[in-house]
Parts: sequence; structure tokens; C-alpha cells
Amino acid sequence: MGSPMPGESEAATPRLPRQRSAVRLTRQVSSGPRQLPHTPAHFTNRTAELGLLENLLSGETGTGEHPAVHLISGQGGIGKTALATAWGHRLGDRFPDGQLWADLGGFSTNGPLTASEALGRFLRALGVPPAGLPADVEELAALYRTTTADRPLLVLLDNAGSTEQVQPLLPANAESLVIVTSRRRLGRLQTEHRAKLIELSPFGSAHSAELLRRAVGTDRVGAETDHARSIAELCGGLPIALTTISSKLAARPKMSLEKIAKELGKEYRRLATLSTKEAQSVEASFNLSYDELPSDAAALYAALGLHPGPDFGVGVAAASIGVREEVADDLLDQLVDVGLLIDRGDDRYTFHDLARLHAKEKTAGNEYDRDIAVRRMLEWYLTAASATAGLTTPDQDVIPYRYEYRPSTPVTFDSSEEALEWLELERENLIAAVETAHAWQLPELGWQLAAAMWPLFLLRKHYPDFLRVSEIGVRCAREWGNSSALALMHNRSGAASRGTGRYDEAVGHYEAGRAAARESEDHVVEIRSVEGLGLVALQQGRLDDAVKWFIEDHALSERQQRPHDVGLALINLGATRVRTGQPETAIQDLTGARDALVGDDYNVARARIELARALTVTGDLAAARAELGPARDTMEAAGSRFEVARTLYAFGEIAEAEGESEEARRYYDQALPIFVGLGRPEADALRARLAGL
Repeated sequence: MGSPMPGESEAATPRLPRQRSAVRLTRQVSSGPRQLPHTPAHFTNRTAELGLLENLLSGETGTGEHPAVHLISGQGGIGKTALATAWGHRLGDRFPDGQLWADLGGFSTNGPLTASEALGRFLRALGVPPAGLPADVEELAALYRTTTADRPLLVLLDNAGSTEQVQPLLPANAESLVIVTSRRRLGRLQTEHRAKLIELSPFGSAHSAELLRRAVGTDRVGAETDHARSIAELCGGLPIALTTISSKLAARPKMSLEKIAKELGKEYRRLATLSTKEAQSVEASFNLSYDELPSDAAALYAALGLHPGPDFGVGVAAASIGVREEVADDLLDQLVDVGLLIDRGDDRYTFHDLARLHAKEKTAGNEYDRDIAVRRMLEWYLTAASATAGLTTPDQDVIPYRYEYRPSTPVTFDSSEEALEWLELERENLIAAVETAHAWQLPELGWQLAAAMWPLFLLRKHYPDFLRVSEIGVRCAREWGNSSALALMHNRSGAASRGTGRYDEAVGHYEAGRAAARESEDHVVEIRSVEGLGLVALQQGRLDDAVKWFIEDHALSERQQRPHDVGLALINLGATRVRTGQPETAIQDLTGARDALVGDDYNVARARIELARALTVTGDLAAARAELGPARDTMEAAGSRFEVARTLYAFGEIAEAEGESEEARRYYDQALPIFVGLGRPEADALRARLAGL
């Protein structure tokens, strides 16, 4: 970095009026130093940010004592310097007394620029003879304040590493404007100097494509639109990545965009493809931030690069390197502060896609550390998911799991609602954890994770996810070699297949589950297999087969002295007998189920829904309504949209029986989108019913 050229002496510099508005808005003839770097040739977008900066500047009232300070922050390579220089050039004519610039080297491999050197450069540029510069940094700072007291300046301080670097370089004139860029948010600069923070985000797809077109040429990009779109997406909207690729394409005009897109598509090659021999490449930019990290923050960054899902909280971050959550909280702040991690709010964090690859590469070649980090995170998810088990009644005796790295901080939930919302929040991460366990050949951990998601799938359905997780669970249980686990996961896969109308697959899973349960002599799990076969028959309209299976289910449950399972069998028998024209017998079954299941609010509500339908058939509509009201309240509290839809369906049947077709239609219209949204086969039957009205 060369020294700035000195400007004219202070005596030759015209004064501006003291009013801040005159400095900001009046165009003047320039006579001071003009050090701002050129705006990048392909500077793109940032219209919104430029407008925001202008609005903040126009609204700056100040105290009359300090210059306005604007801080542009964001991760390395996101375009902070480009935005700052573009804005500085727009404002340049408003500051004729001088436009100063310094690269403070806050993340430079050569170390930060010292205050003495920066002050010396600025003073020389402002006309102070080199021979008149004191050696002491405090005297230099005092001279700088004196020199800038009566001249409004535009000062661009690029790549600041700390507030301490910036403070001595703030000019004394209150009409000055200071633009600071940094990978850090520089909290002290905001609080002590009222810096206005602008945080940059990656480009969207449209602006990424625009940058490519400007750099490579509209015709070339237009000839390979799909590949250009892929390149933009794989660069993650990061300007430095897009610029690096553009440089490679510009240097090789005959290279196809398809070739670059294919290279970027290989995850293990992406960072290498986005790197050049020059310092300004994606990997070099990330390394500058990474190399500044303390060892524990660097370890957390590398471990989180292996996190299986899209975002994460403090708990799993702490588990990944085996520290307390309060320690992890501080380390996460450090990673956010240098732009290697994105704070999404509500204690959730995520990576830019390219930063995740960079983090993952930090453990490449160290399989031992990688295995430990992955296992720690997966076992944390199992611990937390297992803490939601109280949302449902267990459908088998627990198969214990022996933890290698049990989290030091237990996961607890204050209510059922909180537990269910946690499952919903972490759904994508839990699915990714199951897939990762299978991919990393941890079958015991994989099936346990799959099994632990049962409360979410029972109450919220999510059938495509349910099927995906359960089928991986089947593979993991088979690889682990435990027949009880295999039977359970086949039953879960059967439930997921049945819920999506894939009846043949459901039957196959339930039959395989029953065979595995008999092999392990696990008669509790066998009950679920028999129940599932009955439920498939019921949904297919094979009512005689359904009754046969539910009678066997009831007998097995009584033989195993499982009163809860007896109650469940009675619900299914009652529901089937309503459809076979035996409502009085059904009422006996369902009343018995409701009474047997006291304490299990969810299944009591299920019994009441079916009992209401039986009572509706017999014409006892008041009694039917009395059952449905509490059932709907329970299902709404449990968050089970499917069962809420079933209560609405049942209310519609009562309205039809009363001859209130419009009221019935209102209930059906509320239920239908729920069934459709869940992908349930009941939607077709309800459409037919609505057509009949």
C-alpha cells in the first residue's frame, strides 16, 4: 500500500460554513486531498444500502461536537469496501477540504496499520511538512485534531479491526463524515461515537447474475443462462466469489460457463475453484478472519462446519466441543463479530454456504476430531429429542442408548407446548441428524434419533418427513442388528405410508414389523403391527378384515396385560363398527375406551371423536356435540391439526343430520385444507361429501 500524495497546505484551503447541512448538501470546488480508491468497475446493486446511508446522513443532527460516523459491516468479501468507495465518490464534492483514505489492515496478513503511520499519512496529505511531524503518537493525534478542527473532511477508514484503531483517526470538525468498514460490528464505536451501523447481506440471484453480465458480457451469459444461474447460486451471492469467477472467465474467453458451473458443483472443489493466486480470493478472505480467532473459537468454527442442519442454537454448539453453554455463547459472539457466522436472532446461528465449506475444511484429514465433533452434536440432538418423550405414551419398552458424550447441560422443557415447538423448530436439523448418523455408520444412534421424533410426527404429521426418517430408521435398525428396534421402525414406516395413502407399502412394513417383533419375542411391538394392519384395512374399506385385526389387537393387549393398548384397540373397533352398521355396539366399545384411557388426554379425545360419530348415527346429536367440544379443545392444545380437522368433520356430520347444510359446509370447508395440507386421503372423501351438499 503506497503512501497518499500530499495535498495543498492548510493556508490554501477555503473554509466552509459551520452549519452541518451546508457541508452535507452544498457542492463546492475541490482543493484538498482526494485519496479515495476507484469504485470497482463492476460495482453492482447496493441501491437500498446507498439510499439508507443517504437517509441516515440527511437525518444526522449530531451534537455539534463530533463528526458523523457510519460503520459498514459484514463478512469478508461481501463488498464493504466497494460500497464505501462508491458512496464516498457520490459525496466527494461535498467535502472539498479533503477526502482521506486508509486501509487499516485489521485482518491483513501483514498486521494492522499502526496509529502513528496512519496519522502521519493523513497529516502529510493535509499539508503538514514531514519534518514537522512529532514522533510520539499522542502528539501526532493532537496535531491531527488541531489540523482538522476547522476543515470538514470525508474520511474512509477501510478494514478496521477494532475501535481502538479508529478513534485516533476521527477528525475534530463536527461537519466531517467518517465511513468505517469492518468485519466486526465494533460495538464501542457505536456506543461511544454514535456510529450508524449498516450490515451487508449477500446478493440475491438477480444481482448476482447482473454482476456476471457486467463482468463477462451479456452475450456470453445469455448464451448459457442456466449455467450462469447455477454459478450465481453456488457463489452464494458473495461479491468476492462472483468477482473471482468473473476474472477466470474473462481471462479465458473460450471457456464455457458450463465447465465452471460443474467445478463449483463439486463441493470438495468449490473453494479451490473460487481461489486465485492473488490475495483477494474467497479462501484467502475467510482465512484472514479465521487466523484472528483464539484457539477455542477456531475449534468451535471448525466443529460447526460439520453440523448436519441449516442452522443451530447454543446448546448443540456447546456440545460440539464439549464446553458449557455460557462459554459457547461467548465464542459464537466472536464468530459473528468477525463475520464467519450469521446471527439470525433468537439465539439461532447459520453459515454462509461458502463459510460452511471453509469451516469444514479446517478438520479435513483429521478423522478423529471430525468423528468426535459429529458424534457430540448427534448425541446432543438425541438427548434433547428424548426429553420430549412425555408428549406421547410409549409404544414399546425403552431400548436404552449408551452415550459416548452425554451433554453436560441437561435439556428440559417447561411445558408440552414448549417441547412440541422445539421439535418443530429443530425438525430439519433432526432429520439431517438421522441422515448423518446413517452416513457416518452410526446405526444405533441413527435409529434412536429416528424413534425420538415420534411425538412430532404423531401430533404434527409431516408425512413426507415421517416416511423419510422412518425408512432410514429401518435401515439403521437392521444394520445395528436389533429385532425390536427393527420392528418398531417398520411400524413407524407403516404409519407414515398409511398416512400418505401408500397402502401396499404400509402392509409390507407392518408385516415385516410383526415378523421382527415375533423374532425378538417383543409382543408389545407386535401389538402395534397388528393394529397397523387393521388401520390399513379400515382406510381401504376392507371392514371385515379391519374388525378381525382389531379383535386380535384387543386379545394381544389383554394377554400382555396392557390396559392402555386395550383402550386403543377399542377405539379402532368402535370406529369400524360404526361403518359396519353396528353403532350401538360401537358406542359400548368407545365408551369403554374413553374410560380406560383416563390420563391420556390425546387418546381420550380420539375416543370422544369416534363416540360422537357413533352417537350422530343413532340420532343422539346433543350427546355427540358434548363429546366433540372437549375433544376439539384437547387437540387444539396438543397442536394436532389432523385431529382438529377430524373434529370439524364430525361437527359437519352433526349439522348435516340436523338438516343444516350451510353450517355443515362451513365445517367441511375448514377441515378440507388441513387434510389437503397434510396430504391425507380423507381429503378425497370430504370433497365428495361437499359435492353432495
